[in-house]
Amino acid sequence: MPTTPKTVPLPERASLEQLRKRAKDLRRAVRSQQPTALALVARHAPESRDPLVEFSLDTAQLVIARLHGFPSWPRLRQHLAAHPGASGDQPRSGTRKVEDFYRLRTGWASTADVRRCAAAATRAHPDPADWQPLLTAGRSGIRVIAFGSPDGVVFAELTPKRVTLSRPAVGASAGEGASVTFHTEFGTIAGVAAPEVGSMVVERPADRRPLGWTLVADGVFVAPNAFLVDATGLVLRTNGSPKGEIVPVAALPARATAVVDRPVPAVEDPALATEELTAVLAAADAPPIVDPEQWRTGAHADLTPHERVRLGRYGKLLVWHTTGDRASAEDPFVFDFTPQQGPVRDFAVVGRNIAATRMYYDFADGASGTIAVVGLVEDAHIASVVLRRDGMPDLAARITGGTFLIAGPDLTDLPERGPVTAVLVARDHSGNVREELPYQRQD
Repeated sequence: MPTTPKTVPLPERASLEQLRKRAKDLRRAVRSQQPTALALVARHAPESRDPLVEFSLDTAQLVIARLHGFPSWPRLRQHLAAHPGASGDQPRSGTRKVEDFYRLRTGWASTADVRRCAAAATRAHPDPADWQPLLTAGRSGIRVIAFGSPDGVVFAELTPKRVTLSRPAVGASAGEGASVTFHTEFGTIAGVAAPEVGSMVVERPADRRPLGWTLVADGVFVAPNAFLVDATGLVLRTNGSPKGEIVPVAALPARATAVVDRPVPAVEDPALATEELTAVLAAADAPPIVDPEQWRTGAHADLTPHERVRLGRYGKLLVWHTTGDRASAEDPFVFDFTPQQGPVRDFAVVGRNIAATRMYYDFADGASGTIAVVGLVEDAHIASVVLRRDGMPDLAARITGGTFLIAGPDLTDLPERGPVTAVLVARDHSGNVREELPYQRQD
């Protein structure tokens, strides 16, 4: 008599991005004929065609969904959309909200940002002196501001180098649903929403995966740095609708054009690694990477015989990009070390001279307990960073381009709360300790 395959709870603070990357990791592992990956497919998707012949991302997503107890990827997606940031089946007091994820501030925009937006306005815009900020939200180096004006809502997307403005749009009346009035080269999607719209998800029609949570407030919706809208258009799902509305590209406004208002020379480094990193970042579209020509190449390492990682840096942003043998390149992942608000935050330890977080790799059965500690070096006098652990050998970091990377075969999940068991030690060129930073959540 067949038995039901064993399932495992969703990771704490599960996100669609995490699980999507796990599915891609699984696809890569299957194509590399790793036994644990093939066994996972056999348990959770025995009806699939020979995975050695063809193993698609859709099938990998199905396996990940069933591993976590969901009958399909859309059902898993709906669960995450309805419970942003919630763990698998254990209630938590600090559940991350979409407002925290995008660092929402209502009725406010910084003076510097308002000035940049006003300077970028054209004759097609109402007088910037009459603009009133409705909200500011951000993600991965991008800030989005919604302004109210006499002519309607004006959206602005700001990067460290560029400003992009929408044309003014009249708000939506009751019964009119939601309309996209703004989308950009860096993946921001925004528009106006009727009073009955309380929640929303934006998706690509081809894969129907919500690639970014969507803020809905004050008659507008904003999905900063979600995905690049292509010829297939997009899908709007409001108030938990399982089907949603397909919006063809012909019904959307033209992609808004950015203005370079803070010109900075692109990073000029003849090294092949820099060219490769820039090309990878420029090609990313779900989500796009902000100002791809401005990133510095950082540390890199072989994590396993089949997996490599390289880092890059742009201000307070850190990107990591993993690749593997016999597999296509993975999407880059951006971590923002800008201080966060809210009860639930990304894990980061930030000191005076260094800042760090952790990345997972070497996935098996859709999960991983193997980590690398990655971060930024903020002081040019820092010559070495070491992870000191209780009862374990010290692990030294690779330092390049203002980034550092610590990895080792025995480096698994480190306690992030409770007694301190690991410390990051930064030293200068003379060997003097400049900082000792506990590897702990900084609540």
